[in-house]
Amino acid sequence: MTGELNQYPEVFEATHRGYLELAGTKIPCAVLKNGKRIISQTGLFTAFERPRKGEKRQEGLPSIIGAKNLLPYVTDELKQTCKAIHYFHSNGKISVGYNAILIPLVCNLYLDADQADPRMLVSSQEKLVERARIIVRALAKVGITALIDEATGYQYERERNALQNLLAAYIAEEFLPWTSRFPKQYYQEIFKLYGWEYDPLSLARTPFIGKFTNDYVYNEMSQEVLEELKKVNPVVEKGKRRRKHHQYLTQQIGIPHLERHLTKLITVMQLSDSIDDFKENFKRVFRKTNQLKLNLDEQ
Repeated sequence: MTGELNQYPEVFEATHRGYLELAGTKIPCAVLKNGKRIISQTGLFTAFERPRKGEKRQEGLPSIIGAKNLLPYVTDELKQTCKAIHYFHSNGKISVGYNAILIPLVCNLYLDADQADPRMLVSSQEKLVERARIIVRALAKVGITALIDEATGYQYERERNALQNLLAAYIAEEFLPWTSRFPKQYYQEIFKLYGWEYDPLSLARTPFIGKFTNDYVYNEMSQEVLEELKKVNPVVEKGKRRRKHHQYLTQQIGIPHLERHLTKLITVMQLSDSIDDFKENFKRVFRKTNQLKLNLDEQ
């Protein structure tokens, strides 16, 4: 195996495998450890219902697009995508595959050639043009990436990874030094809404304040983040937690999101005359937006 490995610049591990059902054919596919979605080398020919036997390569391209009359339509992107990818098969041997994007790129080549001059195509290529049309129609419904993720089961791993990225972005591994992240105005408005008397010299808060904060602050930022905060900062004794939830939020994303949310929330509280009025205004302003759709790349 060591000698075989030395023949290739890099051999990848496949973490997920399956069969992509595309336009009536089943194509072996996989997701590599680096996240790249691939199809097997044989799968490329299977997709276009063309046998590999007896085919010759030209210009470093798969024979399915290596004919001389097709070369004018081979783009730089297509040449790059045609580079073989070596990975470990389930039987332990090294297999050859291609980036899955190659399938729609091959379709584009045949459709472009047919549109430019259908007379220059031979009969076998005309069959590939029709096959390309069928595949393009199939791919128009669902992207190739989504299809492979579903075929291999990677979609579930992707969802778990997305949640882990969210929690990692919001929750720090080491808790922050205690700093009051909730302004006194926040507590003043809560007391006003419930008709309670507020003492500015006292930091004592009714236990109900904690539930209010979970419901209208942390839960609205993200229910998943709140659940994770409860795990890393559990109730220890006398119904209290060791630290404040916000001490576990990250400086880069968690704290800024908290501060933005509080600014908006306090404004809604100020515009409300009672707790019932606040609940109606809260629904109107926040509309129960699912914050898991937050694009972390924009933060």
